[in-house]
Amino acid sequence: MPGGTPELQDRGDPLLTLRREIHEEAAADIGEPLFIGHLAAHDETCSRLRYAAALTRLGPAPVDPATGRTYIRILATPEQTLELFDWGEPAADQLTALHQARNRLGIPKAVRQPITEPALDTFAL
Repeated sequence: MPGGTPELQDRGDPLLTLRREIHEEAAADIGEPLFIGHLAAHDETCSRLRYAAALTRLGPAPVDPATGRTYIRILATPEQTLELFDWGEPAADQLTALHQARNRLGIPKAVRQPITEPALDTFAL
């Protein structure tokens, strides 16, 4: 789940930030993003925008520009993702918003399977 902060080349456009961060952190491309809300950080002076989109391309795992490390990527259902991260109470609202976006995008509900690394050719359109 890539994310990050706006940079000068994004020209204040959150969708440019979204696409850049997804490309930098996951070597992925997405379809048309759907805004699903925001998550206000209680101890920070910012809010995190949340978008959902269909994954259209996935390249080889990149080196993370912030850490210099290459992370594995996994395929997991939204529910499995919540089991992996301790996001607290806001996670339930995010899960509801995600399923509403999934329905609006026409993406079928993911079937729970063992968490795996994705095959690169799975997402080439």
